[in-house]
Amino acid sequence: MDWQSLGMTSGAVLLGASGLQALGAVVVRRRRIRASRRRYEARHAHFDQQLQAAFQWARAAQPALKAWTGTRMFRVSAVVDESVDCKSYYLTPADGRALPRFEPGQYLTFHLPTDPRRRSLVRCYSLSERSREDYYRVTVKRQGPPDLQSALPPGQGSNFFHERIHVGSTLEVQAPQGAFFLDPTDDGPVVLIGGGIGITPIVSMANSIVRQQSQRKVYVFAGFRNSREHPFRELFHSLSEHEGLQLDLSYSRPTPADALGRDYDHRGHVDVARLRQVLPSSNFRFYVCGPAAMMESLVPALLEWGVPESHIHFEAFGPASVRVGRQPKLEAGPCEVGFSLTDQQHTWTGEHASLLEFAESRGIVLDSGCRAGNCGQCLVNVSKGSVTHVKKPGLPIDDNHCLTCIAVPEGDVVLEA
Repeated sequence: MDWQSLGMTSGAVLLGASGLQALGAVVVRRRRIRASRRRYEARHAHFDQQLQAAFQWARAAQPALKAWTGTRMFRVSAVVDESVDCKSYYLTPADGRALPRFEPGQYLTFHLPTDPRRRSLVRCYSLSERSREDYYRVTVKRQGPPDLQSALPPGQGSNFFHERIHVGSTLEVQAPQGAFFLDPTDDGPVVLIGGGIGITPIVSMANSIVRQQSQRKVYVFAGFRNSREHPFRELFHSLSEHEGLQLDLSYSRPTPADALGRDYDHRGHVDVARLRQVLPSSNFRFYVCGPAAMMESLVPALLEWGVPESHIHFEAFGPASVRVGRQPKLEAGPCEVGFSLTDQQHTWTGEHASLLEFAESRGIVLDSGCRAGNCGQCLVNVSKGSVTHVKKPGLPIDDNHCLTCIAVPEGDVVLEA
């Protein structure tokens, strides 16, 4: 090989190396562009999800933005026995149109024709299924007289369902609503706690999380007397197979046939002591729903454990007079409460939890429905003075009105009732 050929060969090698280097730079640049584009698309998708979740939360939290106004007719398509004195009712729209979605934890308001001579009885029941387009489901436990107060009547609404509602029955139903629902803007770990029939919104929440194939860690604590009063047993079993969900069952009065470790995990009630045995810390969002005794003990115990008040979401099943959490400080002492329509006046001393209870104790009959500040049946005008609501009303009301089931006087007050 002469020097000229050697030079040409060397030049070609150098040119080839330079070309490969340039080609490599192009490949790296394109990879960086693709990676940057993927990061942008991921950020954009995450932003869209956050925006949609924020809109979803705002809509659910605003009672005025209900899916339909007034009532809508539904047909009972199926009735399923879940446990002793506990039935699920599957409701399909009579008009055949698709159903709007709801937030897990919300409820339906029913207008029940229990007596043709009187106004319909208004009752609220939590949706016990995830949101679907073809049907809604509520689960109703037959309520007898309250414990230790056998002189009081059994639950009118629940007994009406169990005795008079069958497949083919039609019902007047208001749109899903309620401020107790799973926050769609928060994908952090959660603890879902349900006692008795208060498990219904908890089931809706757990089922929704699993259906979404969410990666969030979920603990579900459920408390019942025993296996006979344990609804959704098959559903609980299927939910517990989800990798991110841990189920803990408590029986307070197990039957001789109930076996610890097989049918349930803990003997006793769902209380903060049991939570501390199972949970790695208190750094969760807590959603709690259950009967009065459970709520009055568990919610304050969570606060004492150091759980921030903003991390505790709860709904009491039963009368709204159940006092849970931190109640507003009321400076008013004894005061006079007037009822203008019946021309009566009585002295309020603070021994009653609400103006509705106070009126009933004086023999004054006021309209009422859910007794939880949600249905609006107990709405009255405040013609003089002012009142305080002990919990946030579940529907918008004017300044000069109050919901007597969750209101207490701030001083002398006159109600148009």
